[in-house]
Amino acid sequence: MNSTEIIKLVEKLWAATDPKQRKEVFSLLRATIPEDQKNLFDALVDNKRSGIRDSSDSKILVLIHGIRTDGAWQRDVQREFHGVPNLQVHDLGYDVVTGMQLAGPFREGPVNKIVRDIRKLKDEEPLARISVIAHSFGTYVVSRILEDHPDISFEKIVLSGCLIKRSYPWDRNARSMRKSSIINDVGVRDIWPLIASCTTWGYGSTGRVGFKNATVTDRYFDYSHSEFFENNGMHIKKYWRPLFESDEIVPSEWELDPNRPKTGFLTLFAAHQKTGIAGLLLLAIALTLYFVIF
Repeated sequence: MNSTEIIKLVEKLWAATDPKQRKEVFSLLRATIPEDQKNLFDALVDNKRSGIRDSSDSKILVLIHGIRTDGAWQRDVQREFHGVPNLQVHDLGYDVVTGMQLAGPFREGPVNKIVRDIRKLKDEEPLARISVIAHSFGTYVVSRILEDHPDISFEKIVLSGCLIKRSYPWDRNARSMRKSSIINDVGVRDIWPLIASCTTWGYGSTGRVGFKNATVTDRYFDYSHSEFFENNGMHIKKYWRPLFESDEIVPSEWELDPNRPKTGFLTLFAAHQKTGIAGLLLLAIALTLYFVIF
């Protein structure tokens, strides 16, 4: 049972059930809902009880995962965001993307799939405000949606493991959004944005170095590519939930630490200096082959 089926089930049963019996009926129904969809089910029922369905107070958060993953972190977000007023969380996915697809020109399939899903959500709740959290290739999907589908806009955007170019025209494609509404969480130990930007076209290293512009808020963390989703959802709970619950941008503790180690491309280079030029070339070739073949 997927997210769309859950939405339809709640809608249909809510309308068909006597108000006096809804509590009992939906309690019994919840026991039949798959574990990974229970948070969505609870949020939909809470929204129905609050009467916020298809109102200007209704908010939809879509989650877009990266390549070679089914987005297990999306379940963690749904769990940690449970109880945020008026917010429905939808995990959107697409077929697994291989390294060859990522490096090549055939990237439109996942983008078109996510566009269809978002438009369906918009059709079901035209007044709802839509936001997005995206990771890795999912950030590229967001950039293409804003570039090619102007009928879709977002209230808030959170990026992690970002592959979008630093030159991306946010001022044109998201001109109605404030700097505080576009958050780029940077992993200073994340090598994959660097590899993506060096080995193929259309990607950038902003998941490693940030955008450093007047449109996007960069936050820096001592993370590798996927550490945003480790430690039992700590980052999700501490840094992402406040943004959607109270519009609060929580500063990175790592950035505030005066004793943090220096990072950046030069540090990465120095770490491999002992291997010599030949070692660096072999490393680059190995990473490129991994990226393209797998």
